[in-house]
Amino acid sequence: MPGWSRWEIKDKTRFNAVLGDLAVRRDGDRALIRLFPQANHANLGDKVHGGALLTLIDVGLFVAPLALGDARSPRGVTVELSTQFASAADIGSPIDMIVEVTRETGRMIFLRGTVEQAGAMVAAFMGLIRKAAQ
Repeated sequence: MPGWSRWEIKDKTRFNAVLGDLAVRRDGDRALIRLFPQANHANLGDKVHGGALLTLIDVGLFVAPLALGDARSPRGVTVELSTQFASAADIGSPIDMIVEVTRETGRMIFLRGTVEQAGAMVAAFMGLIRKAAQ
């Protein structure tokens, strides 16, 4: 996909590997993270499981600052995550997480954004992560 980078977990035994490979790109002051939902992301209703979406959002809180140039964020921790689900997401159609950093201090990054599929909002979120010490 032109303009996108591939983000993958090298150690497939880690929990984050459940998402599979993601596509990432910078769009001005926002990061876009794309999930390609598979059957293993489905709930019993054949929609994307809410837990899979929450995992995408939690992982995306760390991938987004990387895409925006902060090399320390991948080793941090999630301090807070608030999510509001708006609609179901379908298996087989890409899901985009659109993230912006709203504030950054020496150790904390405040983020917000939406999760969308085919132009429709699936969820909105706000999160706070703490960067690892150098």
